[in-house]
Amino acid sequence: MLVHVERLKAKMAEQGLDAIVATTIENVHYFTGIWNVSLQMFPHEGQCYALVTADRPTEPFLISPTIEVDQVLDGFETLRGAFTFGTFYREDPVGVELNDAERRLQSLADLSKAQPGPLEALVAALKSAGLANGKIGVDELGLRRGFWEKLAEALPGAEFVPATEMLRWVRRVKTAEEIRRIRASARVTENAIMAAAAIARQGVTEYELAREFERSVVSQGGVPRFTLIRFGRNAVAGQVLPDRTPLRRGDTIWFDVGCTYQGYWSDLARNFSLGEPSKRAQTIYNAMLQGELHAIEATRAGMTGGEVFDLTLEATRAAGAPHYRRHHLGHGIGAEVYEQPLIAPGNAEVLEEGTVINIETPYYEYGLGALHVEDPFVVREGGNELLTTLGRELHIID
Repeated sequence: MLVHVERLKAKMAEQGLDAIVATTIENVHYFTGIWNVSLQMFPHEGQCYALVTADRPTEPFLISPTIEVDQVLDGFETLRGAFTFGTFYREDPVGVELNDAERRLQSLADLSKAQPGPLEALVAALKSAGLANGKIGVDELGLRRGFWEKLAEALPGAEFVPATEMLRWVRRVKTAEEIRRIRASARVTENAIMAAAAIARQGVTEYELAREFERSVVSQGGVPRFTLIRFGRNAVAGQVLPDRTPLRRGDTIWFDVGCTYQGYWSDLARNFSLGEPSKRAQTIYNAMLQGELHAIEATRAGMTGGEVFDLTLEATRAAGAPHYRRHHLGHGIGAEVYEQPLIAPGNAEVLEEGTVINIETPYYEYGLGALHVEDPFVVREGGNELLTTLGRELHIID
């Protein structure tokens, strides 16, 4: 189960909510286990929702385009039902018997039950659940312009309140299944870093390493999300696409890369060097690593994002980079690549036990490039739990 049921129930009770409507791809997936096709392919126009009631928070309804209601077969077994909208034709069988999955889909995709559009389908779901006069939290971030007003007009007896920030609060503390998926996503990325590093030799290009990284991610069942791989001084422009720059002895190789796996993000950074790196690169990297190590060791539940930023920055400066400066030094991670709390100056968001933090100490210098280490860890009372296994030293490739 992905949902942190205790936090969800507590927050819904605190706010007096009878139900929640999830609208973003991350939140729909969180409740249903479905990575909806429309929300993925058409992020500005696609619509799909999950309706979660206070009395049965682990048994959501899915509100889906008829074409994609087959995704229920991939969803959690606790799905209570589906409400569809729009037309999509699946013809009846001719001379063959349907299996259980096909019969279920045939019932779900029955066009006589489909509503004209997403508004009508959501209204039907709310009425069916007895919520026409309820207090309903709506994940407003994923709504299309004007939808909120039309929903309120269609159900004048209901009270609709924003719920995006509430859901972010619920998701801040991870369940065991979420941590398993984050760890697995990180492992996919670690394996792909090593696959790319394995072809690093004099003359190979950034482009070739990037393609090998992405090939490895896909071969493991992941989805490449960002592939920032640059050589030497090129890495000061880290967001520029990997190009045909050839690798030369003495160059550092900067990886800032990530993927999603089973709906959860990884975001890792490592450095390699073809042959011995320069003394300055080694000195700076050592300071970045010491800063990250100290953050993983010293971070505790109850600290704010700002406090973790301060202790990380101070440790990095003390370890050999007294001039080091940054606008942030990490972030929460999970269903989204950046979640609260942000490890940034003055951020008052509080870390809790079970929060996953992606800590990082990136350094960019003209003429040198980028030196950077980044890893996820779980905040634990008895000592924080690192979710990666790939060594964090500056790896030397002979």
